[in-house]
Amino acid sequence: MKERPLPDRQRLILKEIVDRYIRLREPVSSRMILEDYGLSVSSATVRNDMNDLEASGYIEKPYSSSGRIPTKKGYRFFVDWLLDLSELTREERLEIVEAYETRCLDVSETIHQTAFLLENITGYAAFVIPPRLEETRLERVVLLKMAECLAFLVIISEIGVVEHGLVPLEEELSEEEIRGIMETINRSLRGANLEDVRMLATGEGPEGWYERPVRQAFLVLGHLLERRKERRVYIEGLLNLAADLQEMIPDKAMERFTRLGRALRDGATFAEAVDAARKGKDGIVVNVGDLPLPGFEEFSVVSCGYRPHSGFLGVIAPLWMDYGRAMSATSYIANRLETILLRSCVRSE
Repeated sequence: MKERPLPDRQRLILKEIVDRYIRLREPVSSRMILEDYGLSVSSATVRNDMNDLEASGYIEKPYSSSGRIPTKKGYRFFVDWLLDLSELTREERLEIVEAYETRCLDVSETIHQTAFLLENITGYAAFVIPPRLEETRLERVVLLKMAECLAFLVIISEIGVVEHGLVPLEEELSEEEIRGIMETINRSLRGANLEDVRMLATGEGPEGWYERPVRQAFLVLGHLLERRKERRVYIEGLLNLAADLQEMIPDKAMERFTRLGRALRDGATFAEAVDAARKGKDGIVVNVGDLPLPGFEEFSVVSCGYRPHSGFLGVIAPLWMDYGRAMSATSYIANRLETILLRSCVRSE
């Protein structure tokens, strides 16, 4: 059964309760609502409206003689109401742009930097999840001679450097021979998705690749991609949540923070939970205490997808987070990261 829409005045009161609680972290009374808005109604009318909101599950009393605080349903209403995202300041936008201007083509470094930026702008825990291995194509490998029996291998996808590592050689090879190995790999594998390359390299290898130096380089290629098999999660600012929880609920802070940390320990499981919560949606998605992963019952997750492929990023914070700011920062930084990665794709074509 579809729930009836709230009357305009109750919508206004609920919005004010959530907004005020996010800013001041204290229960909101009917007197505060009247003082803020100067409504041409009595205090009793506002109290009745708040009673109706409480009966409908949007707000609750933390204890009998207090004002009201939002419930998960109340926060959800507030998120849905935020159709127009709040804007970042000009200085914050410049900080993001300048940080990317100095970026390296290394995908891991760029993504790690993105998580740091999002944490720094919002003050919450920030995460970035890169695209799946099977969705990324091999652009080329670079093989460089480092010493008598040592070469350096770099794997470059269409969005940038994916992995790199050393290739031990059983015999000394000239720079020309090293270049020949590199050309052989690129000629055979360019354009293949990285998961196929990984499976090929960790299996029997391509038919006819019997030359020992080529095989050595190919085994290292497979080993490096094997490290990427599990989907990584880059997280920054987790301790920000500990401080927020300690401020609001000191007696339960450690328990909630520990459960959250346990949930985030397995990055692949967290990535799957966010993916499931998004259900293939683009743009901003907000989960208010309902991310399908134990430990997130008292936390909200704001996430946004970015192209190419199925990467996404976002923030984690207690239910009383500043949703407007979190949504705006997440959306803007996702767009910037997408621009950087798509620009890499264009360069590689």
